[in-house]
Amino acid sequence: MSATTPAASPKPSSPAQTPVARPGLALAFLGVLGALQGTDPNIASTALVGASRGLDMTSTSLAASISTLALAATAISTGLLADSLGRRKVLQAALVVTIVGDLIVFLAPDTAVYLLGRAIAGVGLGAVYGAAFAYIRAAAKPGKLAAAMGFFTAVLMVTTMILTFVGGALSSLEWRTAFLVIPVGCAISFFIVPILLPKEPRLKLPSKDIVGQLLLALGIIGLLVGIGELGKSLTSPIALGSIGVGLLLLVAWFIYEGRNENRFFPVSLFKNPVFIAAILAGFVYNFGNSVVFLQVTNLWQYVNGLKTLEVAMWQLPLLLAGIVAGLVTGRLMSAGKLKARMVLLLGGLVTAIGLVVLGLTHGATSFWGFLPGEFLVGAGVVIAAVPYGSLILKEAPAKYFGPVSSSRLTFGQFFYAIGFAASTIVIDKMTIGGTTAKLEAAGVPATQVGTGLDAVTTYAAQSTAPTTSLGKEALADATASYGIAFATMMYITAVLVLLGGLAGFFLLKRAADRADDEALESVKHPAESTSVG
Repeated sequence: MSATTPAASPKPSSPAQTPVARPGLALAFLGVLGALQGTDPNIASTALVGASRGLDMTSTSLAASISTLALAATAISTGLLADSLGRRKVLQAALVVTIVGDLIVFLAPDTAVYLLGRAIAGVGLGAVYGAAFAYIRAAAKPGKLAAAMGFFTAVLMVTTMILTFVGGALSSLEWRTAFLVIPVGCAISFFIVPILLPKEPRLKLPSKDIVGQLLLALGIIGLLVGIGELGKSLTSPIALGSIGVGLLLLVAWFIYEGRNENRFFPVSLFKNPVFIAAILAGFVYNFGNSVVFLQVTNLWQYVNGLKTLEVAMWQLPLLLAGIVAGLVTGRLMSAGKLKARMVLLLGGLVTAIGLVVLGLTHGATSFWGFLPGEFLVGAGVVIAAVPYGSLILKEAPAKYFGPVSSSRLTFGQFFYAIGFAASTIVIDKMTIGGTTAKLEAAGVPATQVGTGLDAVTTYAAQSTAPTTSLGKEALADATASYGIAFATMMYITAVLVLLGGLAGFFLLKRAADRADDEALESVKHPAESTSVG
């Protein structure tokens, strides 16, 4: 028989979806759902001091990170569940799981129960965010995915800012009450979900691929645990061992998935230049955001002496600039006035300029001195976030839509953890080294340098000012050294995000050029009939 070989058809980028009746309201609601995940670690971090005292925690490192570990390790798998069982059903179940997790924390009598609750909440919130992000495709108007992504990001940031403020205020009264903010939000959202979000058809994979899911989850946990430990010691056996095991498991996962016909995640996407460019956009957004948000907060507290509420007020330009940038960038991309590659390059460039400005003005003593750098960084990272989300949604194959769309959260957590650990290591090492050098240059005996550094450590941990002359001298030297270390980290980060933006630009340009060449060839050589069998 004969058959005509058709021209390559466009790859479906999402499963068939029921149209959203009220797309504007639905998108706003999806932004609120995304903010529940973004707010949770902020509230937990604020309440951790009170929780550690109330529950007599011997160490807070696991308490601070266990929710993130659970989220990153399960986000892709819960995306698979959303495809298999129905996204709306999984979203509602995830909201209930989150409520249960945070209520366990609220009632926790000891550290073990607290950790259990935080882990459960992390799994639930990962599924909530993954489902909300995947629903953007259904809520976006035809050809307006980037605009929808910008609006989603803006609502997410506004809501995160409000809920974080509420949670912080409650934690100052009693740490347990702070953990009621997210459950209340989840409970309200549970009843709104069936009103604004349609059911989506289920997708059936050939297999659940339990082995692949376990390899990925354990690999992510090992890697993130090791990265977190690096902030304490570069030679820690726990850090190096965890990173080594995590990398081995991830390599094993990649090989296994590449050979497994019943895989749950299409690892061939990592050969796709558009998908890699999307990941690089995620690097600019998450790495840049992590470094700046953490380190300017530390700078303002330790050097400028700001209180918690003042720090929150000084952070507003960072958030407000991002809100405006998300809305404007999304609209320009959807209108065809900006291509994704130019947006990614612009995001990296604006972020890099802002980081350099923050480095140059790190010695400022007023809010206005930090405003230009804050505004540029806040705008730059969110400019990059728009193509980060929209490209992943576009490249997600219909068969693997849930796992691929949910991978955005896993990549984000990874880059955020890298930024947190790297900036902590660089600044701490430079601050200690600079303080030690200054004390020795001033004639302080080597046997007393450690005493001076202890005074600095006590001040950082407990805000207790030193009373001895050596302690005061060490703190003054540490303050100066910290400023230099902060500026250095800003310059390093500027180079990295600029390289990320450039690399993403060239990857997207190459992909576009290749698509143009293929389109030209299809015009020159139309499909020919071939004899089959």
